[in-house]
Amino acid sequence: MRRRIPTTMLLVVLSAGLLAGCGKGKKGPNPSGTLEATEVDLAGTWAGKVLEVRVREGDHVAKGDTVVVLDTDLLRLQRRQSEASLETLDHQLGAAKDGLKQAQQNLKLASITAQRTAYLFKQGSATQQQVDETSTRKSVAGSQVAAAQKQVEALHSESTRLLASLALLDRQIQDGIVTSPLDGTVLLRSVEPGEVLGAGATALRIADLSHLELRVYLDVDDVDRVKLGSEVTVLVDAFDGERLTGRVNWISSEAEFTPKNVQTRKARSQLVYAVKVEIDNPDGRLSIGMPAEMVLP
Repeated sequence: MRRRIPTTMLLVVLSAGLLAGCGKGKKGPNPSGTLEATEVDLAGTWAGKVLEVRVREGDHVAKGDTVVVLDTDLLRLQRRQSEASLETLDHQLGAAKDGLKQAQQNLKLASITAQRTAYLFKQGSATQQQVDETSTRKSVAGSQVAAAQKQVEALHSESTRLLASLALLDRQIQDGIVTSPLDGTVLLRSVEPGEVLGAGATALRIADLSHLELRVYLDVDDVDRVKLGSEVTVLVDAFDGERLTGRVNWISSEAEFTPKNVQTRKARSQLVYAVKVEIDNPDGRLSIGMPAEMVLP
């Protein structure tokens, strides 16, 4: 009996250890990733000289705040030139419409004269030469009406082109004032006053840091453990085990292979589902790129 009791106790201890080990192996490590934010690159729509950059890296901006001002003096001069051309064109168009009206009246008179001359010719009171002359004047009057109509149409087309040019210049002048499209923090300032900002070149990068996202990848067997909109616990490495609350705001509807940045070849060959967890950051403690993990429910 003295020998059997220790042996039995040893078996119980070993069995408990094996069960505990199996349970831990089944659960596996929590999925991890790095914190991300919505980032927006602000760029000019046309190449221009930078007059002002009103923010620096780390500054908070509100939606609609002016952050960069470009030189629009040349555009304004071009607009004045187009306005003057349009004013001149309006006078020309008015004269062309008067000319068309006169040509139409001449055609009407020539038509009546030709009709009367043809009637008199049938009555023997007019000669063939008179008929030919009135017919010729009618034809010439018709050609003058057609020419006047074409001139009016051409001036209308030119007026439309100038109006479009003015609209384009107005839009370019408006785009010379670059505003923030969101509430956020300036992460990058890559231009200074006096420099020429190329079309499409990034001047500022702004991110909304009021809440960050953690993207993780769950195995097929684990994806049903989270639901869209449910709250989960997030552990950030920099906070020494402090438990933060996040919300699942996106679950991929399609499985994919584990991203290439996973270290082992075996893990990269597994099918997983991407999940995004949103974490509020009212005090600004969280930063982009911080390693974190989601505790599976």
